[in-house]
Amino acid sequence: MAARRIAKSAVDWVAFKERVPARQQEFYRAFKHRNDLFVNKVHQYPAELPKIDFAVYKARLPNPALADEFQKAYEGLNIPYPADKSSAVKQIEDEEKSAGALSKAYIAERQAEISDAKLLLSKIDSLPKPEEMTMEMYAYYFPDLAIDPVKRPTFWPHIPNIQPGHKDAHNL
Repeated sequence: MAARRIAKSAVDWVAFKERVPARQQEFYRAFKHRNDLFVNKVHQYPAELPKIDFAVYKARLPNPALADEFQKAYEGLNIPYPADKSSAVKQIEDEEKSAGALSKAYIAERQAEISDAKLLLSKIDSLPKPEEMTMEMYAYYFPDLAIDPVKRPTFWPHIPNIQPGHKDAHNL
């Protein structure tokens, strides 16, 4: 018996589908189908216990007191909706809050990267034409990227991740 009727889905399926990546659409369809099966199974049962005409049983049974006893027990039957003992809802809400904090931090990092990229673009726009550039001009405009054999000697090829002391140098 359905202890609680499901009047409206708690899930906004349209918004949920928009968030599902294209490669996982098949999993989404299977999940939605399974959910619909469960909801339909719940709806096939009546919302409340069916009414039983105990007067018919009192008339037919040799002991009408037995029918009265069954009637009291049946009318006193109460099927409560089970409580969430595992506190899954609270765990989900906590995960949602932590995911929100992580996404805000991620957005802040990306905004910092965007501002750095805009700064680099403005620096590139202020450069002279490539034909007029010299190595000294490159070192002036990009001191952190230019090869400086006196202050920061490197080995050929001058790629940062293969230089001694780089965090990824041990993988070579």
